[in-house]
Amino acid sequence: MSTPPLDILYIGGFGRSGSTLVERCLGQLDGFCAAGEVSFVWERGLVQNQLCGCQVPFRECAFWRAVFDEAFGGFDRVDPVAMAALVQRVKRTRYIPYLVLRQPAAYRADYQRFAAALLPLYRAIQRVSGCRWLIDSSKEPSYAFVLAALPGVRLSVVHLVRDSRAVAFSWMKQKAIPDVHWKQAYMHRYSAAQSAAWWLTFNGLCDAFRVTATRFVRVHYEDFASAPAPALRRILAMLDEPLDLPFLQGATATLHANHTASGNPSRFLVGEVAIRPDEQWGSAMRPRDRRLVTAATAPLLAAYGYPLLGPYGSAPRRQGESEASV
Repeated sequence: MSTPPLDILYIGGFGRSGSTLVERCLGQLDGFCAAGEVSFVWERGLVQNQLCGCQVPFRECAFWRAVFDEAFGGFDRVDPVAMAALVQRVKRTRYIPYLVLRQPAAYRADYQRFAAALLPLYRAIQRVSGCRWLIDSSKEPSYAFVLAALPGVRLSVVHLVRDSRAVAFSWMKQKAIPDVHWKQAYMHRYSAAQSAAWWLTFNGLCDAFRVTATRFVRVHYEDFASAPAPALRRILAMLDEPLDLPFLQGATATLHANHTASGNPSRFLVGEVAIRPDEQWGSAMRPRDRRLVTAATAPLLAAYGYPLLGPYGSAPRRQGESEASV
């Protein structure tokens, strides 16, 4: 008997674009499992034992214990340090051509070792959760190419995009990491120039999935944050899933505990959560930083419908944009 295809819903884009909250909302629906940023499960989960989304240290979480028992026979049957190093070698952005063209022998050997662990892991998440759609919010397009190359995987992509200046402003702020429960730790910070470069790279590469993914839809953070129901229904329509959102009342989502492996601190929110736009950058971002990011990312900003000049923080325009392909 042949193994049924594994449906993975991948949220791609650049960090600080609302992917965790979009994933959490979709994860409230029957048949959907919000697994978090699975690419970091080896380092942040197994090696560092950071918190699961249920706020229990990863190795003590009953869900992930069941997943690793199913996939490998237990946590101790995996070398997490070797896997963390392997994922970094395989998913590098500059190696994307290897995933779609001929692979050099050394890379092919790394990829085959990685795939031998990755497929059982994702299959086990699906079986333990009982989901139809496994949501991975790892975001990096290079990792999405890795998943798409796995045999038996059907990859559907949500390209989540946010105004580059808002993203840069967020990356420049100091934010604590509650996942690191044994000490005070803070998220990595990028300069305005670094954020602009990564925003261009990640979003530009995500556009390739319009052609290569099984299903593809682009969603703007600003649309989701100001009116979550229509944005979520566009994703569900792409997947041919029912459009009911019983957890959502207006802009308030009732979120239950989850088992996301990694992600933004919003993955720890439970109960009634108000979804609203974060537009602080429009008035608080330094003008020179705003000008730099605008100039560096202008082509894609314009393509995505964002105004190059004020009013800053406004929703993107839609003229002439093809929003979805299946």
